[in-house]
Amino acid sequence: MGTYSISKVTLYVLNTIYMILGLGIAATSIWFFCEVHDFTTLRNSNHYLLDYTVYWPQAIPWIFLIVSLIVIGVSCCGFTSVHKKSKGLITVFLTAQSIAILFLIAASVVALVFADNKATDDFVKDTVWDVYFQAKSDVEVADKFGIIERKLHCCGADSPRDYKNWKDEFPTSCCDVFYHGFLEPYAIDCQFTNKLANERHGCSTVAAQYARIVIKVLSGVSIFTAVIGITTLAVAVLLSRALEKRRRIQRLKNEAESKKVLL
Repeated sequence: MGTYSISKVTLYVLNTIYMILGLGIAATSIWFFCEVHDFTTLRNSNHYLLDYTVYWPQAIPWIFLIVSLIVIGVSCCGFTSVHKKSKGLITVFLTAQSIAILFLIAASVVALVFADNKATDDFVKDTVWDVYFQAKSDVEVADKFGIIERKLHCCGADSPRDYKNWKDEFPTSCCDVFYHGFLEPYAIDCQFTNKLANERHGCSTVAAQYARIVIKVLSGVSIFTAVIGITTLAVAVLLSRALEKRRRIQRLKNEAESKKVLL
């Protein structure tokens, strides 16, 4: 196999990996947005009537979603340029890929510098506390907060002790659930003496840690995607040169054939 064939196959493979990573970033961003939205919709809306601030946990999903769409679009451009064997399209792909790489790196730096810090912790903790206080007077919010407690394996806003001031026992969402065959799950003893429930962390702490982890994962995957993009750039340059060399050789052959015909 010559340089052209190797470069072509390699570019197909790299573009496939590039697109899969882009789809992964997009899916994670949408999931992260939905999780944050589930929390924020349970807050007391009256407290935020004049609050038009966009906090980093709310902005980060959109930033990475936009970047992922750029990545997906660039990978499609890469597939087209290889399939069409067009040097012009390869040049367009090289330009678009360079821009995409800059966006990937910029998004990662912004997320790690501005979002992966105490500001995110404060936003998550304030939101959880607001939801927790809403749950005291709103049964629907209490049920949804219980779903969050089950999902995150947490209890209370700051700790399980939060319930001791106004409840006679822990809510079932703070207790472990056992399954016996085909029977419906039932909660074990949910008294305040429940050891496992008392050992759980508060939802504000757990949610803040998960938010930080997601931000780090998105940033790390974006940086890895940028590395793949840089590799793709190098291979695309080789393909462009190989294509030019191939066309030059074909042109010389055509000229030689023309001379033979004239003779």
